[in-house]
Amino acid sequence: MKNKTIGIIYMWITIIFWGISFVATKIIVHSVPPITAAFLRFFLSSLILIIFIRKDIKYEKKEFFYMMLAGFFGVTAYFLFENTALQFTTPSNGSLIISATPVMYLLFSDILRKSFSHKIRYLGTFLAFSGVSIIVLNGRFILKLNPLGDLLMFGASFSWIFYTIFIEKLHHHDNLIITKDLNFYGMIFFLPFAFFELKNAGTCPNFQLWIQPKILIAFIYLGVFCTALGYIWWNKAIRLAGAKTTTNGIFFIPIVTVIADSIMLKNYPNIYTIIGATLVLFGNYIAEIKD
Repeated sequence: MKNKTIGIIYMWITIIFWGISFVATKIIVHSVPPITAAFLRFFLSSLILIIFIRKDIKYEKKEFFYMMLAGFFGVTAYFLFENTALQFTTPSNGSLIISATPVMYLLFSDILRKSFSHKIRYLGTFLAFSGVSIIVLNGRFILKLNPLGDLLMFGASFSWIFYTIFIEKLHHHDNLIITKDLNFYGMIFFLPFAFFELKNAGTCPNFQLWIQPKILIAFIYLGVFCTALGYIWWNKAIRLAGAKTTTNGIFFIPIVTVIADSIMLKNYPNIYTIIGATLVLFGNYIAEIKD
């Protein structure tokens, strides 16, 4: 079997796990406070990565600063927004909004560089945002809806943009070690937020709900397969199949989420979700294929 084929297999395995992760998170935040849930997920993944990745990087002061910022935005801020958002929105909506991150990054980076990308890329951006708007409004073009969850998911998307800016400055270091350090520092940054959340909950957490079999399975799934192994498999796919082929796989994550959401949580997509999903995927696709 050719290396590229093996890489694509790794890519698809990761896409399936990440697509279902929105559903697993939705299950957890029904019983576990969202910030605490995110902390526990990354505590588990950090423990696994520390055990299996024994090497370290001696960062320069500026690099360490970039690492801390990347850990905060890429782990802490991102999942603060995502886990909280999934208390109010469906996994399908969340996944589809996150899928627009690449084109949002295009606009943001163009503003920073004060340069303009090809007009085809902007057309793709417009189509993707049109799709996201349809999903958020869900056919109700009046101000009677509560878009809180979808707006919070946009916060996760922008956090990932900032993460991308800082992580690019560390591209010359080993990806696996970077992943281990990101998980660790992101988990540390979660501590004060989780403490504040539990302290202000008003009641003692119902730990009996936390240890329900479905909750424990969802935690293991997120911590082991989506976070620890997921990043390792994704990096493996990049090395074998190439960055462009692997990155294009992100466009299929929302499709996996919609299918999983329908099967597991019975949140069947309506016509607006289907139209919006089509526009998001098509807009992302044409924006990314034009260099």
